[in-house]
Amino acid sequence: MRLILSFVLSLLALPATAQCVGENLLETMSAQDRAALDAAVAANPYPEGNLWLATKGNSSIHILGTMHLNDARLDPYLEPFWEIADNADLILLEATRESMEKMKQRMVKDPSVMFITDGPTLPERLPEDEWQALVTELSTRGIPGFMASKMQPWYVTMMLSIPPCALTGMAEQNGVDHRIMDYADSHDIPTQALEPYDTVFSLFDSDTPEQELDGIRLALAGAKNGDSMISTLIDTYLSGQHRAIWELNRYQMRHDSGLSEAEADKLVAEMEGPMLNDRNANWMDVILPAAAETDNIIVAVGAAHLSGEKGVLYLLEQSGYTLTRVDGF
Repeated sequence: MRLILSFVLSLLALPATAQCVGENLLETMSAQDRAALDAAVAANPYPEGNLWLATKGNSSIHILGTMHLNDARLDPYLEPFWEIADNADLILLEATRESMEKMKQRMVKDPSVMFITDGPTLPERLPEDEWQALVTELSTRGIPGFMASKMQPWYVTMMLSIPPCALTGMAEQNGVDHRIMDYADSHDIPTQALEPYDTVFSLFDSDTPEQELDGIRLALAGAKNGDSMISTLIDTYLSGQHRAIWELNRYQMRHDSGLSEAEADKLVAEMEGPMLNDRNANWMDVILPAAAETDNIIVAVGAAHLSGEKGVLYLLEQSGYTLTRVDGF
């Protein structure tokens, strides 16, 4: 899968801190390109709004689109949400502390998850010029060449997709998801994971060797905009425009990857299917039974999962729920 910055951060729940300074990429687009992007955003159900209330009979579900980056502006932004959390009987998250600990233990016990333990290494698979460019870029993230040579392609792509400015706060687990976990722990609110801890790992199994290298090449090409993408992601999230960041990713794939528009759209579809749409559908098998058994629940997932005809919000509508956007989000 071809991972790009915002998606990596929305998928893997990596704690990072917003110490990046860059321009808002949406504001630098030409008027024509921005109009096309806005039209693409508007074509999707529920393209805006990070917090929604879904109701059906006695069932009440608050759906919060999250961001895994930390930012000081989250303090006032989330303040009204805690009142909602106080009334929740259950919070469903992509991952809980328990499932994240299982993931960490899997990585420790099975090095092949993140590192190449058999077969050719990356310098043996990549042309020399691409390998040297990769070494240079990863060195800015504190990863030496000898370590990079043994890293799994998906892990390399992930690291390239997170700019050095964001890595400085990786130990600070204070994005929206972790704030919710902390609040739930301190207020005795039950939490539950929406999927098995190893779901993320399985998403990378279907790539061919060439697709793995293509993912590295695309991430390497996009690394130059990392600071600006982080800034754009945060600004866009705080204004509730979660679909806009997804369409910006599509726009950049079309214009900056060297691929044709059809090829770029194909790559986006390859990523969107298993990593967003399929997971959304699987989550409904958890959300709907939980809502049937518990009157008041919260679903907190990456904001990229909310919009579109296969997004969580539309799937709830199709399941008979009435959705209302919560003011301020």
